[in-house]
Amino acid sequence: MSSIFNLAIAGINAMKIMIDNTTDKINHPNQENIARRIFIENTVQNSNLDHSVKVKEIYDRYNDFITEERRKTQAQVQDDQTQIEQLLKLEDLLCEKSSIFNKVLKMLYQTIYKHIGFKNIILRQDQFENYLKESEIEQEAKKLVLEINNFDKKLNFLEEDIKKNIMNNIIRANELIDKIHDATIDIRYFPVKELPNRIDSFIDKRDHLVDELNDLIGIKVVKGNDSYKIYLNNGICIIDNNHKQNLIPLISKSDEKYISIGYIDENENKVKKIENMVSNSILGALFKFKREDLTNTRNKISQLTVKFSHIIDSHFLLGYDIFSHFGKKLFNISQPEVIPSSTNRSSPMTSVKWIDKGSAKDTDYIIYFKNNNWIITKLSDRTIVSPFIHHLDNGSVFITFDGIEFAVTAENTDGNIYMIKPYSNTLKEFQVLVDSTYVNLLHNNNIDNIQKNPDFFMKNITTYFTEESSSDDTETLDQSYQKFSKSITHKCKSLEEKIPFKKNMIRILHDKKASMFNNMEQNYENLNFQQEAYLANVRVLQVAEKIFNEIIECYS
Repeated sequence: MSSIFNLAIAGINAMKIMIDNTTDKINHPNQENIARRIFIENTVQNSNLDHSVKVKEIYDRYNDFITEERRKTQAQVQDDQTQIEQLLKLEDLLCEKSSIFNKVLKMLYQTIYKHIGFKNIILRQDQFENYLKESEIEQEAKKLVLEINNFDKKLNFLEEDIKKNIMNNIIRANELIDKIHDATIDIRYFPVKELPNRIDSFIDKRDHLVDELNDLIGIKVVKGNDSYKIYLNNGICIIDNNHKQNLIPLISKSDEKYISIGYIDENENKVKKIENMVSNSILGALFKFKREDLTNTRNKISQLTVKFSHIIDSHFLLGYDIFSHFGKKLFNISQPEVIPSSTNRSSPMTSVKWIDKGSAKDTDYIIYFKNNNWIITKLSDRTIVSPFIHHLDNGSVFITFDGIEFAVTAENTDGNIYMIKPYSNTLKEFQVLVDSTYVNLLHNNNIDNIQKNPDFFMKNITTYFTEESSSDDTETLDQSYQKFSKSITHKCKSLEEKIPFKKNMIRILHDKKASMFNNMEQNYENLNFQQEAYLANVRVLQVAEKIFNEIIECYS
């Protein structure tokens, strides 16, 4: 790390020196140049071309390059700072709820362990009835449920806050697009000949608006001889001289948490989603946090909850209640959700359910039907899942993967896409299913049943609850929770380390613009030298850009 840091600092200093030297050379053309002079001989001059315009182009290209690099870095800083702000909120929530899979879960485990400890004692009927009435197992189970439900509420608050934040920033972006559009028209038709000294103030005002828009959505300015265009990074043109393209928020009637960004394509007369074009900016960071960090958090906590309930329920079902009946589930776990794509060309009946909660993974899935093949992709890491597929004679298909069964009960159309969300309502609908009569499934006043339950139960769940019993390849639920929580903290600190370097780059580029002398004749007389300076400047900036990209790459 120290060597990379030293390399970065050296690169910054080298770039600063080169840009300073180049700026000084252009601003002071009469100063002696100790470096080897680059002469341009036999240059054919067009007498009809205004020399001062040619010289001004040198400065404009130089300044545009510096401005573009500054804006790129500024957008990255805004992206990092926004991510940090949101990650800190998530980190606080994870720290606040760290007791769920630690203290609360251990209390439930210890309570179960304590009551199973009665296995060598035959209780009198009155003792046993009193024991059932004041079931500690039920009480501790309900405490856990309350903590899980409360986690869901606070996670919902973060998701709603992100949606509101995204909406407000889209509104502000449209306000800026309107103002930049108006300013561009004013500049385009400004009477420069009548008021030659007033045009710069209009250009500066527009530049400030463009800087703010860049912070929000990340943009690229492209200037021509008689044109001014603003593009989203690798995306659509939002300002094209007299024309503008406003953005719209995309929401869903079926999913109140969903929000994205798009625009109306007037040529095709339809709405197009462009979330992938908004990156390295405030909005880009908000979308990234919502799409990755919030989703991963919900999936991880839900997976641990599903795994925990599976461990408990699977053994409760193997036990007997006080009436020697087979046991019942202690906890309710909601079924996964299937969301068909709006682009699907058919709407077959679909369903999805858990068939093995012990195999649950902390990810959403995309199922794609193409060329009579089913392709299942994990959204967490974009890996392909190998499913078990069973076809029925009536055309129905049952697809099993990672403990989930997805069924299509009618003819499917090529190209159809489905999203599987295993944990949409897991935290919200998690609850205790049975009363105190059934939570004591593992304890029975019949000694034969006593011997059937406790030893097997304790042997199989201890590994998941106590650190002392965990092996190298088996994490306890708490260890898995803490590992995920630390990954959020590490991501936040990693972003914090990058910001000072990027801010230093902005500082270096901030005041490196070069301008012409007011006396045009002075530039006119030194045109050949200016041509030399321009070529030298291009070479320096090419090297500077390479250094800049390499340093950024080291820290990306």
